[in-house]
Amino acid sequence: MISVIVPVYNKEEYLGRCIDSVLKQSYADLELILVDDGSKDGSAGICREYEKKDKRVRFFSKENGGASSARNLGIEKALGEYIGFVDGDDWIENDMYETLFNELAKHRDEKNRPHVAQLMSVDHAPDLTLIKDADQNDGSVKLKKRDDYFRELIMHTGDSSFCTKLFDAEFIKGYKFPEGKKNEDFALLVEMMPGLEAGIITIGKTGYHIYHSEESATRGSYDQKLYEDMMYNAFGAYRYARDHYPEYITEAARFRLVQAYDFLLHIPVERMTADNAFYMRIVRFVKSEMNEIKKNPYLKKKERLGLTLLSISPRGIRSAHRSWMKVRDR
Repeated sequence: MISVIVPVYNKEEYLGRCIDSVLKQSYADLELILVDDGSKDGSAGICREYEKKDKRVRFFSKENGGASSARNLGIEKALGEYIGFVDGDDWIENDMYETLFNELAKHRDEKNRPHVAQLMSVDHAPDLTLIKDADQNDGSVKLKKRDDYFRELIMHTGDSSFCTKLFDAEFIKGYKFPEGKKNEDFALLVEMMPGLEAGIITIGKTGYHIYHSEESATRGSYDQKLYEDMMYNAFGAYRYARDHYPEYITEAARFRLVQAYDFLLHIPVERMTADNAFYMRIVRFVKSEMNEIKKNPYLKKKERLGLTLLSISPRGIRSAHRSWMKVRDR
């Protein structure tokens, strides 16, 4: 059996579409675990109605603690041999879990078997138009080496989302999502790396649909907590590369710098002050890495120039960048 965990928080507008896509799966031996994380809208009521209508649905309610705590509760309650995740405003193709299960099942009797399989996702705008297609959609199946997958993650070419994946329950129950953190999927995947020695199954087929609503938390507004956790994870990935994959230390150094560059291009100018400790730490970090900025072969010319200028005059460059963005968006 597959346990599909959906953390729910104020998703009443989209929740029916999400739940229906799970219950219509061609792989029927599944349970759907809905975890309401203290919703203030009608989401909990929708969950209860589905629980009444379909015996495969199990509903749990908790005080608000974030998506990670809801996922952790779902993992604790899961009865399946495999576990997957879907976000409450997204939806999945009808054969997503059959596709993932079939590939994992081929290795079931192997002593050192892969614990996770993943497929492709696509992104949709609020009007459901496609804004980002799948990176690959040729149906190819590969057993990717753990070190290759780690390199892809730090080069921004890999998929860190847990929603595109199916896990051995026995394996994932040995971990917990970091609660109170953002960018949590990336953090947990790096933590899992030692246990993924058999590699990761990747399937070149679209299965997961990501919906970007107007109120999406990571779109349109500055969230310093998100950037703080992203930088924390970037430094963690660098340490992991240093200790386990020294051959990828240059890629990991690039990863830290690109994440810092992204932060400095998004922080509002009025937040670039001496009393913003996180901002000051990142500026000091960039200034200390000038030699790496000059020589790292994986930095794009634009990133190299931008980081150099930001190390000299972060407020001035950020102000100029903001003005240019306003002109561009007119």
